[in-house]
Amino acid sequence: MRNFDQFWGGLDDLFAWLSGNLEIPQLERASRNDLDEKWEPPKAIASWRVGFPIELIRYAGANRLKVEIDNRAEQGRSGPRIVEPYSLRRTSDGNILLFVINDHGQLRGYRIDRIAGASVTPLVFTPKYLVEF
Repeated sequence: MRNFDQFWGGLDDLFAWLSGNLEIPQLERASRNDLDEKWEPPKAIASWRVGFPIELIRYAGANRLKVEIDNRAEQGRSGPRIVEPYSLRRTSDGNILLFVINDHGQLRGYRIDRIAGASVTPLVFTPKYLVEF
């Protein structure tokens, strides 16, 4: 019932937006200091050359669906977690990061070469940052 309630709860805002009575807030980009601001992610899946289909994450983010990722951090926690995907960015040293809000509500950048797998969940999210997929 949660998804149904969420749908009905959003109708007032939808109709207010359609009639021009709702101002949509401009969200900031998920960011940190060491990013290459000129880099843009490739548009096609064949360009990624990673061990799992990154397009699943891009699809989920574009449709505001949470993703379960299996992250293999070099040190620290590893294993599955449910995240809100926001963008793919490249650091100044060449690593590509997936910016997410993690399962603890924190903004994090996970290196895509350390993500062992991903699957789209039916859980929806309301963006806290600009979704750039």
